Amino acid sequence: MHSNRLVVHAVCGLALLLPAMAGAATTIYDEAERGDFANANLASAGISPGTFAGLMSDTINTINGTFGNSTAPVRDTDVFSFRIPTGHQLTAINLTYTTISGDSGGGSYFGIQGGLDIGTGFATVGSNLSNALIMDSGNLLASFAAGPEFDGTGLTAPLGAGDYTMFLSETHAVVGYKMDFAVSAVPEPGEWAMLLAGLGLMGCIVRRRTNKG
Repeated sequence: MHSNRLVVHAVCGLALLLPAMAGAATTIYDEAERGDFANANLASAGISPGTFAGLMSDTINTINGTFGNSTAPVRDTDVFSFRIPTGHQLTAINLTYTTISGDSGGGSYFGIQGGLDIGTGFATVGSNLSNALIMDSGNLLASFAAGPEFDGTGLTAPLGAGDYTMFLSETHAVVGYKMDFAVSAVPEPGEWAMLLAGLGLMGCIVRRRTNKG
């Protein structure tokens, strides 16, 4: 029992060495309040600029919207851009995916590309970093990192600083989404050294006290 208490103290001590946790979630764009995102150019050689959703901050950045059209002849696609600031990284995109109407059982197209536009045509999706057919909630960045499912160059998570554009498309349903972009500061080399030193120190303390007990 004594050694268990020491482990708890060690974990608490290490927590003091870690960077501060991100604050509460911030909604940076909600289509219901600020208007629909840009529609994609779906021609074979289509390149689409995105509506600029905003600069991500060191927190959870939320984007809400809907896309797709299960009845009308013209479907609603969403194209939006965002920026990860210098010294920061995108570690996750936690997606809440909801089918509002129609049948999205085959999955909805999600693509991502570096820069302020994205290839949205049959002949241009190869310029995407990654893309995936999504049919459920989950970590979208992990799905991108496992892809691309179609043509694309591939990406490695976390994503570094810079501009990125996403393209969302669905042909048989209307889909609602909430994306929580988890952004954090890139740890400085000194912070990693401090963390490793703290781990070693706490490990020595726990072993010494355990041996004495």
